[in-house]
Amino acid sequence: VKPGAMGVMMRSRGRYFKGHLLCAAVAAFVTRTLMPQALVSLHRTQQTAPPSLTRSGDVAPAEAWMGKVVPNMVFASIAAAAVATVGGRSLLTGQARPSRQLSCDRAQQDVRPVPIHVDDEEANLAKSAPKNLYELFGTSSTADEKDIKKKYYDLQKLCHPDVAGPEGEEMCILLNDAWELLSDPEKRKDYDAQIELAKPSALMKVAPEVSTDLSPTWKGNRKTLKHHSDYTGIPLSRSKWHQVPPEDRGEKHAQEKMVFVDEWACICCRNCCDVAPQTFCIQNDNGRANVYTQWGNSEEYLDYAVASCPVDCIYWVSREELQVLEYVTAEKMVEDKGQLPCPLSFMQGMVNEPPNDPFAEANRFKAKREEDERRKQLASKDDATAKMEVWFQRILKVFENLSEKLRRSVMPYIQK
Repeated sequence: VKPGAMGVMMRSRGRYFKGHLLCAAVAAFVTRTLMPQALVSLHRTQQTAPPSLTRSGDVAPAEAWMGKVVPNMVFASIAAAAVATVGGRSLLTGQARPSRQLSCDRAQQDVRPVPIHVDDEEANLAKSAPKNLYELFGTSSTADEKDIKKKYYDLQKLCHPDVAGPEGEEMCILLNDAWELLSDPEKRKDYDAQIELAKPSALMKVAPEVSTDLSPTWKGNRKTLKHHSDYTGIPLSRSKWHQVPPEDRGEKHAQEKMVFVDEWACICCRNCCDVAPQTFCIQNDNGRANVYTQWGNSEEYLDYAVASCPVDCIYWVSREELQVLEYVTAEKMVEDKGQLPCPLSFMQGMVNEPPNDPFAEANRFKAKREEDERRKQLASKDDATAKMEVWFQRILKVFENLSEKLRRSVMPYIQK
């Protein structure tokens, strides 16, 4: 064996030597040196009878015979075993080294085709795809234009053809059309009405019946809103208009007028509570004056409370105005969690923005209700369902044409 044939390659920790070359070298060495000696010793011992091992006088010759023959035979057996194991096992590692080709063949046998159900994929896509334009932008129907615009820009940055390639072109066109509709106030109101009408009857929000009774007396005690509620057409204060004694009645009583306090302008002077304590009170949550009972005192005291208010925040209003004013005031209080700005800060020029105007809020609320009612009468349920289905099919088609990579990029923005 040449010295170069002993190419035993030592590697880093965790790897093994090239045992095949080492085994071949050991086998060749044993075959050249030890095997001939073993054969010569065996040939010489055949010429003389082997000493008896059972006789006590021949112990020394027997030991000499065993010392010459046995070691050579052992080394010869080791060499034969090494030659037999060279092709399949490493002596140093004691682990089998299967052929690479055999491993690849087995790996290919283990690969089994996975059945793809196209119908299931289409069903999952139809379930996860946005159902309307608000879901397309990942917002709610109450989101303002600023929030929708931000989502529109975020999605355009992902789907623009300059970024996503030609496959994002249809998505960009869809986003442009959706933004054009939702950025137009009139078109958006029509679309909101279509969404509401297209809902199944079981899912439609059943609005409570709005009372049309405008009499100066209504049933129920004073109500305080702790959360947003639907408009019912009934004032939140209670009324004792019919219980006012005749001698305490006057012109305002005959006109069925009610009193209302602008809580944003109130400075908490408690003057009204001192003049007409059965009508006015100071609220615990915001510290402003409020009417809890209409006509709890005589008209004379009520007139004096209105006239003596230092900031003129108490008004005589009609029954129809009262129910809207009290509702929008309570809703605003819930929205702001009762945190009202100091009215004197605006009067002294410390705050540039004027306080909330409940009368302007009431006018906007009434206009919105009238507009919503008009749109519902113009649009039928079948027509609204058909238009919503057209939008949904268009959205679904665009999402089907998106690549898996682009769809995964878009979905986190839509599902927010």
